[in-house]
Amino acid sequence: MTICHPLGESFINMTISRQQRILIIDEINYTRLMLDYALIGAGYKAATARNSNEAMQHISAELPDLILLSFRVTDSSGVSILRALKDYFKLRLDIAQGAEPPVIILSASRDAKQTQEVQSLGVSKILLKPINMQELLDSVKTTIANKKNVVPQTRKKIMIFDGSVRSQQFLESVLVDEMYEIETTDSETELLSRIKSRKFDLSIIDLPSLESEATEILQSIREMSEEMPIITIAASADQVSQDEVFSLGIQMHFVKPLNVDVFRTEVDTLLGGEIEETLEQAEQADNNEQ
Repeated sequence: MTICHPLGESFINMTISRQQRILIIDEINYTRLMLDYALIGAGYKAATARNSNEAMQHISAELPDLILLSFRVTDSSGVSILRALKDYFKLRLDIAQGAEPPVIILSASRDAKQTQEVQSLGVSKILLKPINMQELLDSVKTTIANKKNVVPQTRKKIMIFDGSVRSQQFLESVLVDEMYEIETTDSETELLSRIKSRKFDLSIIDLPSLESEATEILQSIREMSEEMPIITIAASADQVSQDEVFSLGIQMHFVKPLNVDVFRTEVDTLLGGEIEETLEQAEQADNNEQ
C-alpha cells in the first residue's frame, strides 16, 4: 500500500534528529487539522489548541519548539493570546530571556496597526492567509534553526526615582520594553537601600524629588555602584549645572520638559552596549568552534 502526502514524498522522507514540537493555536477545527496533518507529514510532533486555556495546558506539560498562532480578521483575541503567552514565558524561571519558543502568526488581517502591535510583542514572522503550505513549512524550519543561534539575553534592570507616581508611570510608559525590568520608588531612603543591595543596569533620578542635597546623594550612589550608568532629570537649567553632574560621573542629564524620543534613544544606547558585546562574544565563539 502506498501512502501519499499532499506536499510530496520529500516531506514524508524528511528526517529530523529530534522531533521538534509545534503547538498550533486556532479556533477553527478544519484549520487545526490541516496544519496538524502537514506538520506531522513533515516530521514534526504537533499539538493543537482552540484557545488560550488549552494552549497554556499544552505549554505547561511540554514546552514547544515553536508556536503557530492563527488570527482572524479584526481579531482581538489573537493579540490577547499572544500577550498571555509572552507574559507566561517571562514568569518561567527555567526559560532564559530571549530563549522562549518563537511565534509565527497566521493572519487574515492586513491591518497595519495590528501588524505593528504584534511585531512590538516580538513575533518571529507573520504569514498572511491564505497560507501557502510550502512557505509555512519553510518558515517553520528556518525559525527553529535560527532559534538555536539566539543568545539568551538578561533583562536590563532600571531603577526610577521620582516623587510623583504620575511621573513614574510616564517614564515607565516611555521605556516599556520586554528587555527592560523597571522598579520605581518615591523614597530617597528606599532608593539608596535598593542600589546598595541590588545590581541595577541604570538609574534614572529626578533631582527635584530629592530631599537632601543632590550632589551628596549622587556621590553616595556613585560610591555604592561605580559602574552603573545614571541619568538625572532637573526641573530647570539653573537647578544644577551639567558640569556639577558630569563631575560625579553621571552619563546623561536632562532638563524638563523631556524630549521623549531623545530620552528613549539615550537609554537604549546606554543599555545596548552590553547586549552588543554579548552578541559579539557569541559570534566569536561560533567562529572559533568552526
